Amino acid sequence: MTPRLRPVQISEDETHDVSVALRHAQGAFGLEGESPTNFLKTLVRHPPAVVGLAPLACYIIRQSSVPAFDQRLLGLRVAWLCQSQVIWAEQTAAARAVGLGDLEFKRLAHGPGAEWDGQGSAVLRAADEIYSQSFVTDATWTALEAGYSMRQIIDIIFTVAEYLMLSMLANSFAIQPDARFTDASVPVTALGRRGRPERGRPRRLTVARLEPVPPEDRTPDQCALLDPGGTGQPAINLFATLVRFPDLYKARAAQSTYIRTASTLSGRVREMLILRMGWLCKSEYEWAQHAPIARQEGLSIDQIRNIILGSNAPAWGQLDSALLRATDELFRDDTISDATWTTLAGSYTESQLIDVVITVAGYRLVSVVLNSIGVQIEPDTKGWAQYLDSDQARPYSP
Repeated sequence: MTPRLRPVQISEDETHDVSVALRHAQGAFGLEGESPTNFLKTLVRHPPAVVGLAPLACYIIRQSSVPAFDQRLLGLRVAWLCQSQVIWAEQTAAARAVGLGDLEFKRLAHGPGAEWDGQGSAVLRAADEIYSQSFVTDATWTALEAGYSMRQIIDIIFTVAEYLMLSMLANSFAIQPDARFTDASVPVTALGRRGRPERGRPRRLTVARLEPVPPEDRTPDQCALLDPGGTGQPAINLFATLVRFPDLYKARAAQSTYIRTASTLSGRVREMLILRMGWLCKSEYEWAQHAPIARQEGLSIDQIRNIILGSNAPAWGQLDSALLRATDELFRDDTISDATWTTLAGSYTESQLIDVVITVAGYRLVSVVLNSIGVQIEPDTKGWAQYLDSDQARPYSP
């Protein structure tokens, strides 16, 4: 494939802007001392995006509580599910360092049904469910609880969601894998697609699996994270839940802040993408939080209803339709089709194209976390019932 966005060329001058940007990107992603990958050399074409994405990626790499062996299983399985040769190649190189080899790489295509030591089947089942259902089922959650702490379970969910995001970025930009990785790995395309889980609809939990920290039980540090300005504004349930894990909280918040406040996209486009992904993942919490924001950004009630109907709703113009179609394709196919990319590229800059994928992928990450933890909607917010008619309240069909 020809890259849609070409990696920057490394300059021999270490003071050159590109060299400085790459060093910053490597440090931010926790990859100091390593040669920059094609993935980083592509993302650095939009430096603010590096600042936004790096903290969570670095947390997964350097601070996650998931055992290294399990983390590599998760990264490889997600790369196989998404058929992302870039992420697969990078993960196989790292996996060899923790004892995985060609035999295990081939077995990964069989997923949780293969024979795995320890909790391998449980973590792979979690990856499959998050990919196909945007949710971890009760049976798998119980299996995870038998072998992992709550922090480890949350980190497992975020690890799967993070590699989903990275795979969607790599696929959409048609990044080519580095030769240093592919020379030592089984191509992901050689493993076939048999055993890929079928899409399903998540079940909305009516009781949270992990409760928000009550105001009276919050530590001073948690209070500072939830209300850094000391405004007294109450924290939403998502924030009050994730604040149990301060390092993860800060890393995720950096990514969310980038998408919401520093992206090159207009607020209207951003909210269209977020709401469509929330609908596809059946994350009613995400929808309840962002529908009012969408109204503030200029979307009418009818337009929000048309987001549910999707790209074929007659009211959309060509560009709006392409944005919603790109969201569907990323959710369904883990990439954007050539036709949709061409339409978007006709109106958007390179940085905006990058931000489209980051926004869609970033809120897929948030949606699967919300679904899996069971974060409950605040009493003063509304779900999507007011935007649905009887025909729209049907199971997901992308």
